Amino acid sequence: MKRFILLAAASSLSVLAMIGPSKADISDIEVLFVRTDEDGNMSLSKAEVLKMAITQFNLVDENGRGALESGEVGELSSDGEFKDNDTDGDGALSIEEVVIEKLADYDRADTNLDGELSLDEVKKSYGEPKATP
Repeated sequence: MKRFILLAAASSLSVLAMIGPSKADISDIEVLFVRTDEDGNMSLSKAEVLKMAITQFNLVDENGRGALESGEVGELSSDGEFKDNDTDGDGALSIEEVVIEKLADYDRADTNLDGELSLDEVKKSYGEPKATP
């Protein structure tokens, strides 16, 4: 699911590309964090994370069948993490499988157990990707 989040971050970066070069280095994780933090409190609730995951799921589910299939996710479908999350073994990720994994990711990332994810917790959980110019 980490790659699913990075896929979502990539779509966020297209918006940045349209508005021109930035003076500060902003990582993909930071962009996605800010886009997901709907209430602007610099922390992510489970509801915010799940809403973003469902939004991104719907964007990637091009055929509208309610599953992320190999043709929609390309080489990610052969990734071990994708296969692990495909709990019914049908070769696709249903929205239910994505939500279950997102909740598990959220709980793993919430290291201080306060029920919210800080930017630091997200960076530590997903790794700090290369900054975007």
